[in-house]
Amino acid sequence: MNRALESKVKSTIAQLRETWRKLEGKHRFIAFSTGKDSLAVAAMLYEAVAPERPPCLYSHHDLEFPEYEEYAERMKTFGFAIEIVRPFLQYFELIDRGIGFLTLRDAWCRPLLIGTGLLEWLQRQGAQGPRKGVMFRGMSGSEYSRNLHSPFEIYECLNLPCFNPLLDFTKNEIIEIVRTRYGLPLNPIYEHMDRTYCICCYTPEARSQAYSRERFPEIHRRYYGSIEMMLFGSGLVQKCHDADCHKTKEEKILRHGFVHWKRLRAQNAVGATKRRLQGGVLSYSIRDEAWIATKHLRPVDRRWVRQGNVVRFWNVPEEVADSLVKRMINCLDCGFCVVECFSCRRFDRETKTLKIEGCIQCGKCLHLKFCMGWRHRFWRRVIVEDTDT
Repeated sequence: MNRALESKVKSTIAQLRETWRKLEGKHRFIAFSTGKDSLAVAAMLYEAVAPERPPCLYSHHDLEFPEYEEYAERMKTFGFAIEIVRPFLQYFELIDRGIGFLTLRDAWCRPLLIGTGLLEWLQRQGAQGPRKGVMFRGMSGSEYSRNLHSPFEIYECLNLPCFNPLLDFTKNEIIEIVRTRYGLPLNPIYEHMDRTYCICCYTPEARSQAYSRERFPEIHRRYYGSIEMMLFGSGLVQKCHDADCHKTKEEKILRHGFVHWKRLRAQNAVGATKRRLQGGVLSYSIRDEAWIATKHLRPVDRRWVRQGNVVRFWNVPEEVADSLVKRMINCLDCGFCVVECFSCRRFDRETKTLKIEGCIQCGKCLHLKFCMGWRHRFWRRVIVEDTDT
């Protein structure tokens, strides 16, 4: 390495050493994506805090290529304390439960396919919430775009503190650091692509889609087939106001893995009918009794009653009651809402359901910010007013 780059690396290592010391007591980890940037962060942090070996968490899901997991296992032989974590639910499990396809706007892949594994790890460490953790992540400045990346950043989705020390480095500098300073092998995907990515990842390059189609045809076909069924099989695409040239499969599906789509009113389905009764009682008639999961009503225990498919609330603000019912009838049991309540919520991997136990009615969940069912269910179940008098 030249002197300028050597000096930059040494300065970054000194900064990492000081930051690591200041964060003593936090649950610190490296977000290890198996890409060159996260590898560089891991290598520099290991040099900074040696002989300590910070945990490197790699979240592997079924839209990532198997080589990534093999590479992560290989890097253990170089001394990295790599732990492979997995999402609560895999992509196709979420699709089967009714979640919508991935859109470039507000994609759910980061929080659900990567974030849930990190949340579970933090819970196991005894953290009281995501803000008790700190993530060290890598992305070089030459590849970072605030407009593109900010909405997708995992630390934004999880409300998780993050430290990114590589924004002053270029892509070529990162590669030189990994190869020359540390003598580490890169993920073999770089023999075919310029970056690590999933089958669904946004990229304008046709070669990346060709690679996934040829190497992993079954997953590729199933992924794009699910999008085609939701949009074209349902006839929904015909109801959007786009010009005909933007309604084609090429435009909506094949150009890349994310879909350009804004939710339509036609995607709303009646899930409950609300009536206001005497004395301020709110009555919700749920369309399907199977959607009633009273675990979601524990924040207002002793202020509701159920009779068949009707749930009634008293001394509960209407906004709160609406939120609880919307969450209940749209719940995917994805488990992501543990992000707002580590102490009472956990995901049961055996039954693949969200467990809510020991609710202290703190009120953190009386909104829909972290409800992935409400935000991303393809056919969103909404509440309508009963207009009969």
